[in-house]
Amino acid sequence: MDWSHGRSASSTPSAWAQSWSASSRSVWPSPHRSAAVCENRARWRLRARPVRRCSRSNGAGGYTRWTVWVWARLPLLCAVVLVAACGGTPAAEHAASPVAKVGAQLITQAAFAIRLQSTLVAIGQAGGPSNNTAMTTTVRASVLRSLILDTIIAQEAAAQGLAATDAQVQSEVDTEAAQAGGMSQLQSELAGAGGSIAQLRDEIRSQMNEQRLEDHFARGRAATVEQALAGGEAFAQAAMQYSDDTGTNGKGGDLGAITTTELKADDPKFAAAVTALAVGGYTKTAVRDAGGYDVIQVYAKTATSRSVRHILIAAPLPYTVRNRPAWFSEALFATVAQDCQRGAIHVYVKDAGADPCSGAPNLSPAPASASPAGG
Repeated sequence: MDWSHGRSASSTPSAWAQSWSASSRSVWPSPHRSAAVCENRARWRLRARPVRRCSRSNGAGGYTRWTVWVWARLPLLCAVVLVAACGGTPAAEHAASPVAKVGAQLITQAAFAIRLQSTLVAIGQAGGPSNNTAMTTTVRASVLRSLILDTIIAQEAAAQGLAATDAQVQSEVDTEAAQAGGMSQLQSELAGAGGSIAQLRDEIRSQMNEQRLEDHFARGRAATVEQALAGGEAFAQAAMQYSDDTGTNGKGGDLGAITTTELKADDPKFAAAVTALAVGGYTKTAVRDAGGYDVIQVYAKTATSRSVRHILIAAPLPYTVRNRPAWFSEALFATVAQDCQRGAIHVYVKDAGADPCSGAPNLSPAPASASPAGG
């Protein structure tokens, strides 16, 4: 399936898709990384807003990447859980026994336990109740769905040659350890936050797979935009159809007049592209900047400003599930629905909620797998 095109909203009913969206993992920026990487002008939301910066704690009790993650994922994964009482830690189960299968890929009890522990820690850190079994099934169902989503993303990443390798994941762990003062120090910091190296690896792998896959299909979608413009489609019309900037796509991508001073403070790649364009021109290749892949047009110019339209295909750096663009979500949930339709998703545990495929839309005939546009 070509994820760069997404699916229409009607293909994934809101109630069913929402049950999966609430299970989504959120990916976190590392506090160990440089402030420059963490600075992200959320231009696809509102250009006039100030730069959003990542904070960092340097004290003895400083947070780790994992601590940031459990807090970031809480609104997505546990919001429904915190409405009522949250379940306690389940009894020990066989680590190697599968809890589910997606295609030929097993989701083991060990993987489930790692993700479940992460969720329970997040709930506890948010002040949720402990040792209460009333919502255990709800928590386990959310965790199971998040693992199924990540498995589907990993399978698609592997099909595109983008899947994170063990060596790449370990390299990230080693970087975290070096910046924490050593592996023992990192383990201590994680343990102090209720986490572990295994949980860190789980989230690094999930983050890498989704970010790479989303970026891959965002490039394909940007190429589709360029093809449409080259074929004569009006820039404003293309912006309304394709742009992920919800603040401007309804206005044909119009960012208004940007002064020379404002450009100097903007993303350097974006600013350079705007400066180089003649009036009426647009970038023939999308500009990769902090927000994603930008197709930019200058429609007017004065001595002190340039009036700009843009079409943003979101692929923000750093990437988080919160910034997952609608077309990518639609494609992801459509793939889940197709796997349900094909009988490719099997759940072997009885205490993780209702069948996750219950209520899945019928997308028959399921589209055949295809290379991404522009890929």
